[in-house]
Amino acid sequence: MVNIYPFFTYVENEHEHVTLEYATFRSSEVEMDEGLAYGNMFDSAVDAFVYAMEREGFEGIPVVVTETGWPTGGGDGGSAENAFAYNGNVVRRALGDVGTPKRPGVGVEVFLFDLFDEDGKTGTEYEKHFGIFGIDGNKAYDIRFN
Repeated sequence: MVNIYPFFTYVENEHEHVTLEYATFRSSEVEMDEGLAYGNMFDSAVDAFVYAMEREGFEGIPVVVTETGWPTGGGDGGSAENAFAYNGNVVRRALGDVGTPKRPGVGVEVFLFDLFDEDGKTGTEYEKHFGIFGIDGNKAYDIRFN
């Protein structure tokens, strides 16, 4: 089990090493690593976790992403459009058992964070805006789970 948040990597690197497109599955560029082609940060992070597990002697273990998501607000890349792109693509990949470059065709179970925005949450402004629904109960963006 692992939490994967390309959003935080994007923000914390001040957009220097990670493009918004690469973080949200919208990149036309491919990064090569160990002979494998990565078109998005999610796959790269999952495979980095797989490599780490294998290095410790745990091979063939299914990966479950227990938290991932993208905020709909709070600045610095947080928007309904970016949340729709990232979360929608994560769900499509999970439902399609696409796998990753290291494990093609081996599905990754994914749990999105969060169902509702949390206006009382402390921290940065974007921490309050990971919900698919706003605090008023209205959808922040459309997402399909089938």
